[in-house]
Amino acid sequence: MPEIRPAWSFVRERRYLALRTGVAAAVASVGPSFARGLLPRSTTDQAMVTGASAAYALGFSALGLSATEAVAELIVKARSGGDPEAYTLAASAIVATASGAVIAAVPDDNSVSLPLAAAQSAARVVAAGAVAGALVVGSDMLMDRTVGDRGLPVHLGVAAGMGAVAGRVLVGLRNRRARAHGEAPAERRSLAPRVGGLKGAARSVAAGGAVAGGLVALAGVQFGIAEGNPVLVSKLLGRPADPVTPLVGHVAAATILLVTGGAALNRVRWHVMRADDIVEPAYPEAPANPHVTAGPSSVVAFDAIGKEGRRFVLMALTPEQISEVVGEPATQPVRAVAGFGSARTPEDRARIALAELERLGGFDRSLIVVAAPTGVGYVNYSFAEALEYLARGDCAIVVPQYALVPSALALNETREGEAQQEIILAAIRDRVAQLPEGRRPRVVQFGESLGAEVALDVAAAGTDRFAELGVERGLYLGTPFRTELWKRWFAHRESVDPAGVLGLVSQADQIAALPPTTRHVMVVHHDDPINKFDYAAVVRAPWWMGPPETRPPGVPRETAFRPVITFIITLIDLKNGMNSKPGEFVRAGHDYRIELAEAVRATYGLSASDEQLARIEAALRENERAWATRRMVASRFAKARDSVRAQLARWGQDADSLPLDEQTAAALARGHMSTPETL
Repeated sequence: MPEIRPAWSFVRERRYLALRTGVAAAVASVGPSFARGLLPRSTTDQAMVTGASAAYALGFSALGLSATEAVAELIVKARSGGDPEAYTLAASAIVATASGAVIAAVPDDNSVSLPLAAAQSAARVVAAGAVAGALVVGSDMLMDRTVGDRGLPVHLGVAAGMGAVAGRVLVGLRNRRARAHGEAPAERRSLAPRVGGLKGAARSVAAGGAVAGGLVALAGVQFGIAEGNPVLVSKLLGRPADPVTPLVGHVAAATILLVTGGAALNRVRWHVMRADDIVEPAYPEAPANPHVTAGPSSVVAFDAIGKEGRRFVLMALTPEQISEVVGEPATQPVRAVAGFGSARTPEDRARIALAELERLGGFDRSLIVVAAPTGVGYVNYSFAEALEYLARGDCAIVVPQYALVPSALALNETREGEAQQEIILAAIRDRVAQLPEGRRPRVVQFGESLGAEVALDVAAAGTDRFAELGVERGLYLGTPFRTELWKRWFAHRESVDPAGVLGLVSQADQIAALPPTTRHVMVVHHDDPINKFDYAAVVRAPWWMGPPETRPPGVPRETAFRPVITFIITLIDLKNGMNSKPGEFVRAGHDYRIELAEAVRATYGLSASDEQLARIEAALRENERAWATRRMVASRFAKARDSVRAQLARWGQDADSLPLDEQTAAALARGHMSTPETL
């Protein structure tokens, strides 16, 4: 009876079939990784995408290869011997065909359930590994019949070459789709990665290599834990390793990595909260303004409102500044902050917010804005200024903080933020109802980014809730993808918003064209990745990557959905969507400063001529540059002061006791810019 060889036994003879299969798949992934996203990518960004794509292909192609080898082994056993290479090729055809059937049966559609989308993504991985493995085995067979075994380096080179050809074919298909859908070459180049010379290219290659190496290393750690733990457990139990390897190894590896990752995330949150909650040199002292939080009339301490809260209250416009821009008399606006550090519960912070509005004169103004902040407690300064200019100071902004960490780390805090927002709105509604009818202020909402999620989701069950809470109007910029009201309104508009009070535009000058019933406006740029990001994009096409003809403006029509890689590209877009420069207002990504003045005027029904609006726009830009300059100069000055003091201390000298001239002593003591005029 002929000897039956395992189908994979020739791997030892042909040298590292899995490695060469991975190399072929990794090289093939390079070209497709240059697919356009929502925003331009730098060369370093592209290197990171390419590195992650290559590492993903290298690691997961083994899954398709192992499926192929399993099928090949079944064929060998059924045939009682034969050529394992031929059987592997046959198995590759079987596995690729079966995977292709799964891929074809499940559409690239956001309506597909996650389990089906995951099954299709797995089929893509298996098919890619099977095809790459077939190419490698086929090249082995061809070389056997022509030049013979040339050693691992040559065989690796052949695998890489085949991967390069496959990648070029995929890029050609993408270019063909672009031409078919009328994507202009100039438009495609506008989103292409930008090369920063040889130095930038070298830095990008290093970054890409680091990403790929890090992912491969992480896979190696996981593999080491998965293989090492069963051995230890088996020794403790006095059992062989094999029976417990599949269960113990991978469960232990996943548990260790998840626990370690969770602990690291908590450590990062703690560090960020401490590092970010500082008194900046540019804003060293509590305000003297009696109409802002932490001022003489306030019940909230200066150190209880965080860095962003301190900036917010110290940047309030004066009546003189408002009048200078709009050319009309103005009053002192109110800025109130219910600081995250001022109370432990949403209910207590809501009571503080109401008390602040009473003490600071908020209920004496004609317009009250409840502004939901981002996770770090930030409300756009330009929004606050635009409102104060347009309302001639006759307004009050109250900011209920629900966290003091960047929004990416505050995602789990939004439910508490929504509850707090709702409590405050209800309390303001009830207080306004107690005022004489002729003195009742209008109550509106504002939210940007994560703040838009918090403000909108007080009405997650339906837009009727806005009126129930006494909210007359609302402006929401850059609505995040995870907002419940956004998702329900997008999918079932008629039932969620029967009265048509919620509208969506891509830029502020479109608000005037909305139906007259619209009272709440979402402004979302077509290329804003905060709105289009989706965790499920790891395995399922996001809604904006449907059929090319249905995609929103600005979304590339030739780009095909690719599991994991599409997610990585949108993750890079997420980072780039928040790039901005002081005073430079552009309509791109998640930057909504250019929309603010017009959006505030149109949404809240405030009056201003086009000439006044133009002056307000110019003032917003100039103010932002001035404040950014002040912060930068004050920070550098403080660092210089600290450096001088540290050097004097090393010399054994006390800076406060040195016989310095008056100007030097004042500079050394101050270390901050107390007024804008000092610039």
